Amino acid sequence: MEKSIERLNKVADVDLVSLKNSLVKDQRIADLSIIVKDKIASLPPNVSYKNNNELILYVCKLVENVICKKDGLNKKDLVINILRPLLGLNDAEVKLMGDVIEFLHSNGLIQKIKNVKKIKNSIISWFKKKVC
Repeated sequence: MEKSIERLNKVADVDLVSLKNSLVKDQRIADLSIIVKDKIASLPPNVSYKNNNELILYVCKLVENVICKKDGLNKKDLVINILRPLLGLNDAEVKLMGDVIEFLHSNGLIQKIKNVKKIKNSIISWFKKKVC
């Protein structure tokens, strides 16, 4: 694999060819799954997170901020599809999780990160890089 990448990089810059359309969506979903899996792995292993509302809210917020409306994906189903294999959920637990997601959405707890906060954090991180 590494030799193939080296040979291709000699001929053309592979980074200039970007993913488009459905490949971008698939890549975002795979990235979300990896992030959630790493987050669950970093949590204490002796606790069951199957019905943890905070974990569900965390994943919902990630999906809300990563998936665009134009992608045409059902965000609720996406959250369930990400968490189902990671937590080993059965059908009854999936239905309960769907109800929890509906509750979180109807109470306005799932929100996008505001642009002001994003800009503020990027300026702070840039400043820390320059100073340190």
